[in-house]
Amino acid sequence: MAGKSCCSGGGASTVNVTMPADNEVVVLCDQATDGTVTPLLRRYSVANDGTVTPTDTGLDGTTAYAPTGTVTTCGGGASEEPSGKQILERCGCDDTDGDGIGDVQYTELWAVDPDGADAPVLLGTYQDGDLTQPYTPVAPVDCTADADPSTPTTPVTVHTGGASLAASATAALPASGLQSVTVTTLTGSTAVVTDSGTVTIPAGASLTWSVTRDQDQALTVPSVTTGPVATALVAWTYV
Repeated sequence: MAGKSCCSGGGASTVNVTMPADNEVVVLCDQATDGTVTPLLRRYSVANDGTVTPTDTGLDGTTAYAPTGTVTTCGGGASEEPSGKQILERCGCDDTDGDGIGDVQYTELWAVDPDGADAPVLLGTYQDGDLTQPYTPVAPVDCTADADPSTPTTPVTVHTGGASLAASATAALPASGLQSVTVTTLTGSTAVVTDSGTVTIPAGASLTWSVTRDQDQALTVPSVTTGPVATALVAWTYV
């Protein structure tokens, strides 16, 4: 279970990796001589060479636990963890940057009573299903269909526009949702005003601005204006 994400989607790529140790978790009970029963989690880590290493923790999956009695499967005497409890995984996605798309995948471990006598108990939450990485989600969201956090949750339509500018003319750019702008100066020079300042494009030159980072939603290009004896071609896309 460690080192894998049960939410991972399918991408057509091939990589060479070294498989990490596998982890399996069971719920056991520590029965003291006075009859006290304490439930615990025992994680069995299996290395590539077949070596098995057990690690005991509390039900939170992180607090170290040292048994003081006899460790057995939980029977009817363990009221905190009745016989027949099953460990189930639930995968989720966390939106850490507030863009509405899950960018961190995590796994929850739940103790579930198949008879329905007890409510499910959350044992722990771990990043990418790795029990060595406890994780606390900040903004859980639905995972996308192919579990790729970079995939938009809703489709968008991209529109195009353009203009041929005569001397001393300004292009009528979209007021919002601008995705790219390409300016080609034919004669004279063209002034392009962005949120970073003004760029002058001489005759025969062409420049393009576009949204390239995932966190960007639109460009800020207030104006494209030709000089007194200039002509230019402007093309843009917007959503």
